[in-house]
Amino acid sequence: RQAAMARVNPRVVLRNYLAEVAIRSAVFEGDFSEIDRLLATLRDTFSERAGTEAYGEPPPAWGRHLAVSCSS
Repeated sequence: RQAAMARVNPRVVLRNYLAEVAIRSAVFEGDFSEIDRLLATLRDTFSERAGTEAYGEPPPAWGRHLAVSCSS
């Protein structure tokens, strides 16, 4: 069952707080590396990649109620 579920359930999905962290880093620090890392991870959401384990974790307290509109 676990193998079957791993084939159809992504390990990572884009969450609002992940996008917010990447955007803030790019806008306020001029550092686009988080956007690059997040994009690479989202291109293959079923595979595990070193250094991306945190993307599969629950959101931090500050990000639990973060709302991003489609126009953001």
